[in-house]
Amino acid sequence: MVALYQEKAASYDALQANYTELSQMSHLAQSAPGVTAPVASSVRSSPYGTFLVGAGSADKITIGSKILTSTGFVIGTVSEVSEHSSLVKESFAPGAKLDVHLGGAELELVGAGGSNATVKIPRGVDVKVGDTVSAPEYGGKPVGVVRHIDSDPASAYGVAYLSLPVNLSSLSFVYVTP
Repeated sequence: MVALYQEKAASYDALQANYTELSQMSHLAQSAPGVTAPVASSVRSSPYGTFLVGAGSADKITIGSKILTSTGFVIGTVSEVSEHSSLVKESFAPGAKLDVHLGGAELELVGAGGSNATVKIPRGVDVKVGDTVSAPEYGGKPVGVVRHIDSDPASAYGVAYLSLPVNLSSLSFVYVTP
């Protein structure tokens, strides 16, 4: 009997988490056309910085569509589309490169995988931990947050270490925009 109640409580908690995530996404639909899609494959199981979402050409998804978290961070773009699913290439996939705005400068982000990336910062560019990084290619939408900065006074450059403000493996839904 106790096991049955524990199972029902766990089921309720899972439903509540999905409801909360979907509720947070509703504000995105008010500002940009798109589709809420379930994450159909484990982000952790792919060593290539890709994952599947449960929306495709039948939902008007196209190659290049942007994938957003419920908080509006772009986490990747659609690289392949089938009728009912799409393959997403993560913005922070290992070796991925993306032009970004950070500290008033245009710089190049290099993906490190695992929701992490780096940006080489020239001396004189004002960057702080907690700064949001945006990408012109994604309409100026945010792509990450500065988590740590390494700088050497003897070097002309420092390195900003970026991450996503969410754990990709915990996402159940994403918002897909054209």
